[in-house]
Amino acid sequence: MPVMTSESNKRVTIKSIAKEVGVSFSTVSKALNNDPAIKKSTRLLILNKANEMGYTPNSLAKGLRSHSTKTVAIIFSDIENPVLTYIFCKILTKMAEHGYTTMIFDSQFNENTERANILTVLSRQADFIILEPTSMNPDNLRLLSKTPNRLTLQGIRYETMNCHHVHVDYAHGGYLAACEMLSNGHKNCLVITEALSFPTSREFVFGIERAYNEYGVPFNRDMVKTTHSSITNGFQVIQQLWDHDKNAFSVPITGVLTFDDILAYGVYKAALQYNFKIPDDISVIGFDDNPISAFSMPPLTTIHLPKDKMAENHINILQSTLLSGRTETCFFSADPTLVVRGSVRNLLEKKRN
Repeated sequence: MPVMTSESNKRVTIKSIAKEVGVSFSTVSKALNNDPAIKKSTRLLILNKANEMGYTPNSLAKGLRSHSTKTVAIIFSDIENPVLTYIFCKILTKMAEHGYTTMIFDSQFNENTERANILTVLSRQADFIILEPTSMNPDNLRLLSKTPNRLTLQGIRYETMNCHHVHVDYAHGGYLAACEMLSNGHKNCLVITEALSFPTSREFVFGIERAYNEYGVPFNRDMVKTTHSSITNGFQVIQQLWDHDKNAFSVPITGVLTFDDILAYGVYKAALQYNFKIPDDISVIGFDDNPISAFSMPPLTTIHLPKDKMAENHINILQSTLLSGRTETCFFSADPTLVVRGSVRNLLEKKRN
């Protein structure tokens, strides 16, 4: 077995290429950057030698010299959510047209993970950061306080942060979902959501509570169950409320409101396992309008998250800041909308009949 020497482990640099070819450092640098001042034959010689030696450019060092690393960093939680995936795919595709690379980080709804992600992004000198904060705790945001024009916060508005915002009114979304349930006679609803320390989850529940207050129906906070978003976790919340001896729910509920469609699919899974029917026995409303929700059985009533508008807003901010050099901060807001399908039963019609 060949032994790798410390010499073979050394990083190939412009200087080492120059030594091999027998030209100056500046000639190699210009050739690697396709400077027309370098003769074609010399440029090809240098490029071939660089390839032969396994040279890779140090983009960070180059970025520090030019004051731009041509990178955009996106820090979200739950990046497996198809709606969020759609948004950052739109961003990275559009910015790639202008030579930008997009780094994507998943904070997993954890403040410590988010802090580590922010520190990593700052150390890599990203030109722009898009963040959906995991909490209202200002400690992590303070790390970004020196880059207001190169920062967009997604989700709720942070009054203390003078930066770009792509605001989504999750409270309005929760309100619309609860109104749809209440207007169909569902007063006893279970709410399955992320931890209430997550800002948009907290706003979602506030919106539900507002709808209950307007309808004059008491809102039972004990019926708010928090868990991380997954089909399994949505299923487990229902499982914990299921009385196997009576083959029925241990608490009186007729509807379930979920923070996203993934959690709603967990309710659908429980319906298959415990043999109750949606919407005949339990009505369900999701949130975000996952593309496959229209094809579930029955099709899921949900709150549509305006992903195209959100992506467009992000791209507008990036282009105006990074490409046009504009310095003013922008605030964009988009409202979710209700998409009525087949997962909510009208209990009032039953009473009238």
